[in-house]
Amino acid sequence: MNVLEVHDLRKTFGGFHAVDGVSFNVEKGSIHAVIGPNGAGKTTLFNLVSGHLRPTTGKVSFDGADITGKTPDVLARMGMTRAFQITTIFPKLSVLDSVECSVNARKRQAASLWPWRRQAARDEALKLLEAVGLAEFRDEIANTLSHGDQRTLEVALALATEPRLLLLDEPTAGMSPFETRHMVALVQDLARSRGVTVLFCEHDIGTVFSISDRVTVMHRGQVIADGAPEVVRKDQHVIDVYIGKQDYGSKVQGGGLKK
Repeated sequence: MNVLEVHDLRKTFGGFHAVDGVSFNVEKGSIHAVIGPNGAGKTTLFNLVSGHLRPTTGKVSFDGADITGKTPDVLARMGMTRAFQITTIFPKLSVLDSVECSVNARKRQAASLWPWRRQAARDEALKLLEAVGLAEFRDEIANTLSHGDQRTLEVALALATEPRLLLLDEPTAGMSPFETRHMVALVQDLARSRGVTVLFCEHDIGTVFSISDRVTVMHRGQVIADGAPEVVRKDQHVIDVYIGKQDYGSKVQGGGLKK
């Protein structure tokens, strides 16, 4: 069963076709990656799917409902959330307070007016921090965390909205090998243990092919390959335009992809 269906999506800026007839489906409970070289249209695609841009033409469906052009707040209430950098949102709040704010936003309540509600929200926030491995940092100010821990907090903030579909934009970018392994384990847990469908875009080929159930490859605004990792990784067009003949072995070294 598909939780997300993208059909013939297009976005033009003047005469530039940033997304040019993209179609793909995301299966419920899966980990689905979107990859491609810089300028392929991945970020624009994510902006279209998550409601931050309106498509020129095309259709996006979520759980069978047409969500084309709906705003991010509406999509969040429907169960689709995109993780963003938390330092832009709650730079001066503690880690625990940040997640508590997201819990209250989901419940659409001002918890400070009702002490019992505040405690319930705080308890839920703490459980989320324990789930993502940040409980020990609950009293730290959000923007003092390491880069990897900030990205993990982004995920916790998104989980506070109780999404059925979570969009992650390069979740391992700038991370150390240790932080990358932690994020990979977290993403896998979201799908396998919590039943959250994950759609993510990522440049780390090793990560992509080691955890994804399906991979969509974009180039110049179009989909050039879409399928299981073991099929996509052998696609000659993908190798030619993205992985590269010379760098094929090095780019996947240490990941799930083997030459």
